[in-house]
Amino acid sequence: MKINLRRLEDERDGRGVLTTQEMVKVTDAFDDERTVDCRIELSWERRGGAFFFHGDLAGELQTQCHLCLDEVPTRVNGAFDVVVRKGGVRGSQGDEDGDGAQDLVTLSPGQHEFSFDQYIIENLIVNIPIQILCTEDCKGLCQKCGVNRNRVSCDCTTSTDPRWDALRKLKNE
Repeated sequence: MKINLRRLEDERDGRGVLTTQEMVKVTDAFDDERTVDCRIELSWERRGGAFFFHGDLAGELQTQCHLCLDEVPTRVNGAFDVVVRKGGVRGSQGDEDGDGAQDLVTLSPGQHEFSFDQYIIENLIVNIPIQILCTEDCKGLCQKCGVNRNRVSCDCTTSTDPRWDALRKLKNE
């Protein structure tokens, strides 16, 4: 998502909201490249010589269940804040507060466009759940024969590691 700041400077109110729908490519936990149909709402305000942007993201990622490997849709939401000002040192970037809450970007003289792609992709990736399950009670794949235990039951026996026996005894007491 690229914004021309000249267009925003012409707004009388000095604030507004831009909304778009984009297909964003991200890498999932299986190192597969996936496309997220993402709704991006970017609210902005001009104060002094800077533009303050707040972005809200909402999309749905088609990925795999981490236990049974079935395809499962997963909602992904995120938000970011960026302050963009014009002029100054060519392309310098820094953290405004030192706490990572906002990024301060200074555009070089004559530069009027700013791309939010980096912020959109980063926020989608960090907001993908660590463990994605098709259902809360997913049984996963059989460790021996590999069948999906949600669909088929198998007669395989799983051996347990004897090193965990002491903890099993504590659990059963």
